[in-house]
Order: sequence, then C-alpha cells, then structure tokens
Amino acid sequence: MNEYLQADISTGAIRHNIDLIRNLLAEDVRLCPVVKANAYGHGIEQVLGVLGDAADMLAVATGAEAMELRGLGWQGPVMVFITAAALDTGSLAELITTGATLTISSIDEITLLTEAVRNAHRPAEVFIKLDTGLTRNGVTPDKAASLVSAARESESIRLAGLYTHFARPDASDKPFTIGQFDNFIKAVDECGGRSGLVLHAANSAATIDLPRTHLDMVRTGISLYGCQPTEDLDNILPLKPALRLTSRIVLVKDVPAGSATGYGSTYTFPRAARVALVPVGYADGYPRSLSNIASMGVREIDCPVRGRISMDQTIIEITDVPKAAVGDEVEIISADPAASNSVANLARLAGTIPYEILARLGRRIKRVVVD
Repeated sequence: MNEYLQADISTGAIRHNIDLIRNLLAEDVRLCPVVKANAYGHGIEQVLGVLGDAADMLAVATGAEAMELRGLGWQGPVMVFITAAALDTGSLAELITTGATLTISSIDEITLLTEAVRNAHRPAEVFIKLDTGLTRNGVTPDKAASLVSAARESESIRLAGLYTHFARPDASDKPFTIGQFDNFIKAVDECGGRSGLVLHAANSAATIDLPRTHLDMVRTGISLYGCQPTEDLDNILPLKPALRLTSRIVLVKDVPAGSATGYGSTYTFPRAARVALVPVGYADGYPRSLSNIASMGVREIDCPVRGRISMDQTIIEITDVPKAAVGDEVEIISADPAASNSVANLARLAGTIPYEILARLGRRIKRVVVD
C-alpha cells in the first residue's frame, strides 16, 4: 500500500450511471455489470455493494475473479468470460460448485467439464460464445449448431444461453456491428431458437447506441464507472466519473534555469522554477507515456509534469502556485470529465483509451468509498 495515494470512489456517481443505463432498457432486460480487472481499477470491494444491488448477474474475466466475488459474499449469478479450456479441472470444479456460469466455445470443453462435474457433484452451467466477427474466443456460426446440440445432450451441462462480443460498437458507422448482430440472431435460429436461453451481445457502447442489440441482457462496464465508451456515439449520456485519484506533495525545491530533471534528462527548465515531488509512478498505473505532457492539480491550478515519470515518483512544476507546500493535496486524476487531468483527457494524451488508464491503477492505491 502506498500511504500517499488515495482513490475516492463515488458510489453516488455509480448509482447515477446505473439509473441512466436502466432507463435505456426495457423492463425485462437484465443488467450484467462487468467487474473484471478489480472493477476497472475502482476496487471490487468498494463497488460490489452498489453494483451488486443493481445487478441481475456480474461478469468477470477469470476464474480467480469469480472466486474473489464469492469470497466477498456475492451469492448472485456470475459469468466468467475466459473459456473453460483455459482452466484446470480443479479450478473448474470449484467454480461449478459455487454456481458460476462458464463460457465454452468447443466440443472438447464439454469433455473437460464432464470430468470437472464428477468432482463438483452438480451440472455445470454454461454460456456458449459465438464468434461473429471479433475473431477471438468463440465458436464460429457454422459450427454453433453442433456445439449447442452436444451441450443440450450432455448430462453434465445446463445450457443457460448464447452470447457474442462486438468488435466495434463504438464506431460512428454501425453496419459492421449490425452485421454481427444479424449473424448472431441467424445462428441462434439455426441452433434451435432462443426458447429457454438467455441471449446477450451488447456492451456499454451498444447498450447506449444500439437498443436493438439489448436482447435479454446487456453487459455494461465502462459506462457504469462514468466514462464514455467513445465520443462517437449518437446518444451521449451525462455520465459521472466515479474515481478521483489524489496524493500529497512530499518535497518542494527551487531549481535554477538550465536544470534538467528525470531519467534521461528529457526536460530542461528554461527559467528558474519551483518543483514538487509526487509519490506516484508507473508502478501505480500512472503511465510513463504521460511524461512531459500531463498535468496535475495543486490548489486548483494545473501543474505540468516535468521529466520522465518513474516507477514510484513524478516531478511537477509548481512555479505558478507560489504558496504550494509539502503536504498539499495533488489531484492526479480528476472526476471532472472536462478537466485536463480527467481519465478521458489523460487517455488522449497517452494515446490510449480510458479503459486502460483505469484498469492499470494498482492495488497499492488506497481506495475509499465516498457518496
């Protein structure tokens, strides 16, 4: 734990975002918040209560994440994205025992689950994933019917539903996503129809922008935490970011003109300056690619990052904040989406997406729930 780093997690903001998403859904459409990667960096322990209260199911990436949810007391439905073939028999048996819903995309995995079920002493509940264009995990539509048939015939498996994953629902042009969706529905029909099955396809972007893809359940992640899936959506919701990351100034010093700072001496001060040391670095998830281009807030003034961000420390210039002192709060990430150090703006500067900025936030950051 880094005692100088604190992430304030607003459950009020998450509730606000949940309400916005729920308002887009028909009454019978289920909500499946995605809480993988430590709830997108927000802290699964901190957000489980507020998301669990609203969830019909939770989704995680790995078996270990599913077991963590069970350890935290979540007894509701949970689905695991990673294919069953990535898990050993013991892990599968443990997950089956706890009632987790597993993902399969091949007949070989039915054999694997049959072996695990012997140890779990109960059938395995599964979703079959179809690859309709992401070209990642999933059975191709032409082989889906035989896999569904085998799953239905197996005494070791209870087939709960079918799903797919869109490749570019956040794009301004929608034909590719609509094509994926149409291919999914066609495959479902060829598999014997949707009766008795839960169908799901929509992530945050599709949930917001493509209501026809809602089906029986939506899997929303980034939107619940208050970030726009993309700026290219037709329907931009007034989401509230739920995370604010702060630290403290631990050292202040005056440096003469011509001084260079950081590894590689990548920044030279053109004038005499005052700098502050902030104990945050790429080990905490603050990207090294923000070196010399990002800023942090001190006393409501943007203070530029100077030099390379190192593993645990960053230098900012506080020349324009003459009263700044050791112990002053430093706002590393703002919850204001318009701020220069918002998640969205930091992602632009780093040449990445908000998902990565959030998911990289390390576990040594103290996370505190605020309303």
